[in-house]
Amino acid sequence: MKPRTIKIVVTGPFASGKTTFIKSLSEIVPVVTDVGLKSSFEKTIKKFTTVALDYGRIKVGDDLIVHLFGTPGQFRFSFMWKILARGMHGYILLVDSSRPESIDEAVYVYNFFKQMGDVPHIVAANKQDVEGCLTPEIIRIMMKIPSSIPVVPLVATDPESVRKVLITLVKYMITWYSSKQEAKVRGRYVL
Repeated sequence: MKPRTIKIVVTGPFASGKTTFIKSLSEIVPVVTDVGLKSSFEKTIKKFTTVALDYGRIKVGDDLIVHLFGTPGQFRFSFMWKILARGMHGYILLVDSSRPESIDEAVYVYNFFKQMGDVPHIVAANKQDVEGCLTPEIIRIMMKIPSSIPVVPLVATDPESVRKVLITLVKYMITWYSSKQEAKVRGRYVL
C-alpha cells in the first residue's frame, strides 16, 4: 500500500526555531532560504533569517510521509504564510520561551493562522533548555490558548524533542479528524 502524505506547516515569529526544527527532523537535506540580516538589533539574536520557506520531509512508520514547510518569521515576509498554508493538514506554532517580549508576535502569527480555517494545530514552547524560560503552561495563559489545544515543551536542537512534538501533532490530528468525520456522519442522520 502506498504511504499517505500530509503537509505540516511550522510557523512562528522571528527566531522561534522553525529552521532548526526542520533541520533536526528532516530525513532529506532540507531546503532553506536563509539570507544574512542587516538590522543591528536582529543580528544580536541571530545571523540569518528565512525569506521564503524551509522544506523537509520525514517518514513516520511505513505508512506516513510528512512534508514540513517552515514559514518566514519576519512580518515583511508574511505574504508567504498564506501561500505555504494552502493545503496544510495541520500546523505547529513555535514560540521562543526564552524571550517573553516575543509573545505578542507569537499571538499575531497564531491569530493569522487561526483565520486560515479550522485546522488541527499545537503550540510548542521552544528553547526549554534556556534557564529562566517560560513554561508551556505560562505560554498558554499569556497567549490565551484554549485547554483543548496541546502546548508542549520543545528544544529544537534536540532531534528527540522535535520528534515528540511531531508525534504529539500527528496523534492530535488523528483524534481531531476522527471527531470531525464522526460529527459529519452523525449530521447526515439528524432530522
